[in-house]
Parts: sequence; structure tokens; C-alpha cells
Amino acid sequence: MKVTVAANGSRGDVQPLLAVARELRDRGHDVVVGVPVNLLPLAAACGVPAQEFAPDTADLLASDLIARDLKSRDPRTRSRAIRQVTEFGAGTMDDRLLAMADGADVVVTGPLGQERGATVADHHGARFTPVHFCPIRPNRAVRVPLGPLQSIPPGRLTGAMWWAVDRFYWRSSARAADDALRSRLGMPPAAGPLGGRLAAAGLPEIQAYEPALFDDLVAEWGDLRPLVGFVDLVDGPPGGSSDGDETDSWLDDGDPPVYVGFGSMPLRDPVASYGHLLAAIAAQGRRVLLCAGPNGTAARDAVTAADIAEGAVRVTDAVDHSRVLPRCAAAVHHGGAGTTAACLRAGTPMVVASFSADQPLWGRVVAERGLGSTLPVRALGDARRLGSAVETALTDECTNSARSFAGKMIDVRDSVRVAADMIDATAGSVR
Repeated sequence: MKVTVAANGSRGDVQPLLAVARELRDRGHDVVVGVPVNLLPLAAACGVPAQEFAPDTADLLASDLIARDLKSRDPRTRSRAIRQVTEFGAGTMDDRLLAMADGADVVVTGPLGQERGATVADHHGARFTPVHFCPIRPNRAVRVPLGPLQSIPPGRLTGAMWWAVDRFYWRSSARAADDALRSRLGMPPAAGPLGGRLAAAGLPEIQAYEPALFDDLVAEWGDLRPLVGFVDLVDGPPGGSSDGDETDSWLDDGDPPVYVGFGSMPLRDPVASYGHLLAAIAAQGRRVLLCAGPNGTAARDAVTAADIAEGAVRVTDAVDHSRVLPRCAAAVHHGGAGTTAACLRAGTPMVVASFSADQPLWGRVVAERGLGSTLPVRALGDARRLGSAVETALTDECTNSARSFAGKMIDVRDSVRVAADMIDATAGSVR
């Protein structure tokens, strides 16, 4: 069986698909994998041979499109931003995907570019299976993660709003590029939003996140959109900290710290943002493990400027979440699905300082479940609000809730296995 896996986005979007691709390869399937050019080293470190599929997403993440427009409260600006993100490098990706999927039995993508992934699969006579990292299809169970719509409680009205957003996204952001590709391939225009078409064809959409967070959604979607649990590499991510031994020693040499890390998300003013966080965490009498990535210089400048006891802060470039987070009292992060999952598995309460996309949704879920607190990243400069968020995450109530929830989660091995089983079954239905 030939499976084409086309992964686009940041590391958090790509790594789960690499985990599934590796499982499918281990089963003896012919798996062709494409990733953004900047994540080719990640694929190699995961033991997954991959080719360049998408342009460098680090450049996209650093642009005003992500930092400003995608967070706009104006639905027109936000829709335009979504369209630009979706179409980033689209022409080249279409050509590469057409070549990658030639002879495939099934095509797998994440949320980005899934409409064109489905079109390419249809053109080649293959099945299509998307993998979603948060709820994005119409439903009544989850609040719509858009501005004032978030205030509408779950129920019939929320279902209507999801339906309207789905139609609006299709008409304003996805249809034009998909129509152009279908015309190029001699195919008629699609009838409507992808989710409805896949449901009508009986093709499942893998929901790669924890069902225990969305009881009502599990009941509403059933087998058509099964929640398989957070999908990730079974043996942990590659590329841990180069100073892992020193970090281990620092962790052992005092009380559990608060972890701070924002993954691939760029901070507008990292020195000021880190300074606000250091002050808020120090006010709670906690040490800080600051995972700064490319912002290491800014992080060290913030530490130098802060009035904090020597040794109370450790700055590192990267960490192995599975090793470090269980030893932390709490975590402050951007709310990406991968980091949220890592905190949940570790039983570590969290503060989600969300930027955009699905991150506000994860922040709200964390807060509603008593697993931490949330605020937008732009509020880091509000000392009262940030201090309250950190204090909440460090309470015994949140700590106990986080530890209890960790025991309810689906083991990542089972999540990866079930996702691969579904792709196997979908591909098998072609024959």
C-alpha cells in the first residue's frame, strides 16, 4: 500500500504526522512524506525519509500576517489572513503533491491545505484522510474560537454559528484556490465545504486530541470523526537540549520551577515579555526554566535586567518535554496542541498565553477544566492579570486536577496505532 503524507505548518503541525508516517512505514507500507523545507532535519531526526513539500514556515510565523492579521477581531481581515496562510506557496505545493501522490492509495494531510489534498487524492483515484489537531468542523459541543462568538455557550446556536463560519471560510478562503486546481486538473468545482463532502462519502477525519477534554463532542461526532488522543512520537521528540545534564542538575538543585516556552511562536518584544514573566513568577517564590529557542539573547538580557536571585533562572535553547515538565510546578506556553498535550501528560498545570489560531481554544479548555489559566499573549504586560494567571496555575486545586487528568489520557502509543489503523482501513476500502 502506498500512503502519501503531506505535512505543512510549524513543528507542532508536522511532528504528529511524522509519528503516523513512521508507524505506517514500520507496518511495511510505502510511505512518501513531504514537509516544509525548514523541517527536513526534524523528519531525518525522527527516522522518516522526507522531501521538500512546503516553503520555510519559520518566515511565515515571523510575519505580520501571523503576528497581527490572524489575531484581528475583524472577520474580513482574519479571513484574508487565513486565505494567505492557506495559499502560502500553494502553486509549488500543488505540483509537489501531485507528484508525491501519483499511485497512492491514500493521501494524508493536516488541516493546512486539506482541501487541495482532497482534490489531488480524488484526481489520482486515492482516498483522503485529514488529521485535525483541534475541533474545526461544525458542532454544538465546542464554543466557536472567534472573538465574541466565544461567549456563546454550547448548544444549538453554537452549532448554527459553526455552520456559518464553515461556509464563510469555504467561500472566502478555500474555494478559489481549490477551484483553480480542479480546473487545471479538468475536474468540476467542489460542491461545498470539505467536511460535508467527506461525511457524505463516509470517509473519517482523524481527530488527534484527547477525548476526555470533549465528552459531548465524542458523543456528537461518533465514528465519523473519532477522537483518538494526542498523536506524537512514541519515543519522544528528537533534538533535546544540548545542555541536558546541566539542566537536570539545576532541576535537582531546588524546588520545582515554572517552565516558560513559546515553541515556534515569535514574541514581538521578547526582552519585555520575558521580563514580565520573570517578575510574575518570582513574585510566587518560584524558580524559572526559560526555554528561549532562537530568543536566547533576549532571554539572557531579560534575566540580567531582572531583580532575581542568582541561580533562580536557567535559560536553555530546547528541552525534552517528557523529561522536564513532570519536574516543573507549572508551565507558561503559547497553547499549541503539542505543548498543551505534553503538559497534560506530565500532569503539569499551565498558563496558556495564546497568540492565534487554535491556541485561544486550548487556553479556554484548560481554564474551564481547572487545569490552569489563560490570557492572550498581548496581556503579558498587565502585571495584575499575568500575576493572577500564574498564581491560579500554582494552586493546589489546579495541581491536583492536572495530576488526576494525566491518568485519564490515552497512551500516545495507542493514539498513533489507532490513527494508523484508520488510515490502513481507509486505504483498504479503495481496492
